[in-house]
This record gives sequence, C-alpha cells and structure tokens, in this order.
Amino acid sequence: MGSSLTAVSACSGTSLTLANLTSAQTGSIRNCTSVGCLFGPPLPIPNPVSTPTSVCVINSVTTNASGSADCSSGASSLNLPLNSEIFLDGDLFPNAPGIQVCPVCNKTCNTGANLNGPCNTDADCANAACTGAGTPTACCTGVQTGTCTCSPAGCCAGSNVCHGGTNNGLACTPADSVVGTLSDFPTTHDCPPSPAMDIGGLPIAFALTTGSTSKTAVASSGQNQVFCGFCRDVTSTAATGCFEGDNATPGCPQNSACTAAGVPFNCCSGVGAGSCTQPPHPCFIGNGGSPSACTDGNSSWPDCQQRNPGAFGPAGGAAHTITETGAPAGSMTDGAGHASTLVSAFCIQPTFNPTVDSAGDLPGPGAVSLPGTAQLLP
Repeated sequence: MGSSLTAVSACSGTSLTLANLTSAQTGSIRNCTSVGCLFGPPLPIPNPVSTPTSVCVINSVTTNASGSADCSSGASSLNLPLNSEIFLDGDLFPNAPGIQVCPVCNKTCNTGANLNGPCNTDADCANAACTGAGTPTACCTGVQTGTCTCSPAGCCAGSNVCHGGTNNGLACTPADSVVGTLSDFPTTHDCPPSPAMDIGGLPIAFALTTGSTSKTAVASSGQNQVFCGFCRDVTSTAATGCFEGDNATPGCPQNSACTAAGVPFNCCSGVGAGSCTQPPHPCFIGNGGSPSACTDGNSSWPDCQQRNPGAFGPAGGAAHTITETGAPAGSMTDGAGHASTLVSAFCIQPTFNPTVDSAGDLPGPGAVSLPGTAQLLP
C-alpha cells in the first residue's frame, strides 16, 4: 500500500501524539497525510463474477491525520478520513491473464495472444493463448492459464511502462508488488486511470488501529442485521425503495417531479419545488445504540436500512458482528522497522450508480487489514 508519514507533535513518557505532515515536509504528495495527499497507490478491486463492474480506486486524504502511539508497545491509532474516487474500468486488457482494472506498470509481451499487453512473467504471454484445458496445446490447463513457455524464452520483455490510462506507454516505477492471482498489480500513480471512467467519490471514515475494532448489527425498519443504515423510503405512502440522496433514478424523490405540496413526495412544497435534493444520510454506523430518526424532506425517507442484511456478500446475510484485530509493532525505540498491522471497520454510502451499488452491495459495511512496517524516524 505504499508509505504514509505522520509527525510526532507531542510526547509524554512513551506516549506519542501523531499529527499530519504536508507534501512540502515529506517531499511527495504520495506519502504525506494532509488534506489532498494520496493514500497508497491505485487500488484495483476486480470482480471475477462480473468483470465489467471491476473498479479502480484512488484514495486521498480529506482530513488531516491525527492519532496516538506508544513507542514502547508499538500500539497506535490513526484517524485518516479518505475520499475513494471510483473508476469503472472493467478489464483494460481482456487478452491478458487476470483482470487489469487499474492501469499497471510492468513489462510488455512481444509475442502471443497478449501481444503488446502487460506481463509480469513469460507465462503471461505464453498462456494467454489458452482457451481451456489442453486447448489449443497440451500445456494449457484452463482459460489463459497453463505451463506453456515462450519460445524462445524472454517474450515478457522491455522496461516497465504504463499499460492503460492516460500515460499508456510511458515509463513508470511500480509502487507495489506483484501479488494475488488476477494479475491486477503492480500499480502506481505514474499510471493514473482515465478521467473519463470516473463515476465519483465515496467518503471513507478510516479510523485505523493496531488493536481490535468491531461493528455490531441491529434490526432496523424491518431489516435484520443492519451494520450501516442509511435513510431510505420503504414504508412511506410513496414507498419508492430509494435511499436519501438518490436524486437521479426515475421514481426517486426529486424537486422537478413535484406537482404540489406533498405530491407525489412528502418533500415537495409546490410545483417543481421542495426539499427533495439531499445528500446520503447515515442513521446507524454499527457502534452501538439505536438508529437515529430519518426526518429530512418531511420524512420522505423514514426508514433506516442498508442495501441488504448482513455483510460481505450473499453468504454473509446472517452476519451479526464484524471484528478486525490488528497487531502492534512492539518496541520502536531502536529506530528500526517493525511488522505491524492496522485495521479498520467502516460504513460505505451508496454511489447511486446502479451497476456499482449492485456489485458492491452498497450501502453497507467495509473492513480493511493493512499489514506493514512501523518505524520511528529522526
């Protein structure tokens, strides 16, 4: 995920107060922790079940970082709210193995079905011609997978260049490792996605900790296991099923549809006028207590629900608790890097893009575990 640097603004004994650093202080917009700084390299979120709904995410800081740490135990917490800008890229290179949803920074195939496409090894070029087990050659084990080799060897060649995006073909430096099985890495901000594929941003309340964090679901507005409730219209007279903030989907409350006060929506105050244009409204974020009342627009969205019950897909419909456990770095007084894991659980609001919300089951909960290295620098 790259590196993020914070300042120590105060200390007392082994306790440290953490604060933001600007790009002028760190020397780069890619590792600072002030508003507008980038958090990590581009993040691919491939969807093997529905490749066209795969997205590339660019995370940036929306509130200056703040937090605390203990240099003896290595425990830390960091509040770092982000904007996740979403690019609906699908698969940029369908002839290459895996799903390249973000532009990648790697070598280039000089032969095979993936000619001129991205590659990390010769197999990404040689196996690209495979359409099934034993087809068209015995070395194939599946679609674009197998044990085929280049002849001669070295068909994944050249220097690292951007594949896809606005800097396609330009030299680049990878910002992360080749990981996973979908060939969606390495990425880098040297290779940004095309602005034409930008469908908007989502606020993410990133509260990271090396300790434990959890969210507990409740029953709300007739829906069980609600972790992240947003105001929605399920039980009003209109019963549109729309979430507050959806001002574009036909049938959802919008001022232009108003014909009189309260007609056809409670938020209407007259012809073409009303209070129907609202942002998404969270009413429960899984941190205990009860959902708050949804009264905006004269209670046009009176219910508190998420898209579907539970968490993380169809198999998680009965999930009641989400728990993430981090790992402190241990004593950092030697100035060396120490393995540490930061975790966070959070709520994700709807994008109001039907394709993305359906594929991502939004609104709903999210969780992240970030293994890395913590280090005190002079």
